[in-house]
Amino acid sequence: MKLVNISQAKTHLSSLIEAVEQGEEVMILRGSRPAVTLLKVTEADLHFNPEISMKRLEEFDLEIERDRKEGALLFLGDTGSQAVDALNRD
Repeated sequence: MKLVNISQAKTHLSSLIEAVEQGEEVMILRGSRPAVTLLKVTEADLHFNPEISMKRLEEFDLEIERDRKEGALLFLGDTGSQAVDALNRD
């Protein structure tokens, strides 16, 4: 396994990516502590195969719509960041 610090990773990112694509393992350290590992993306990683049935997803959509009509949903904002802020306030 190749170990590099963040500064080295920034400078040599292209060659590190090539090494990972060729099968080498690369770990990036923050100081002397492991921070992240670079992983090769495989064809299988590109396919989303939900384990939830379409029937269950449709039931969930109906549940959400029912709760929305009944006013049972908590409004958290118009954006993701507003929702995060609202959840952090509680």
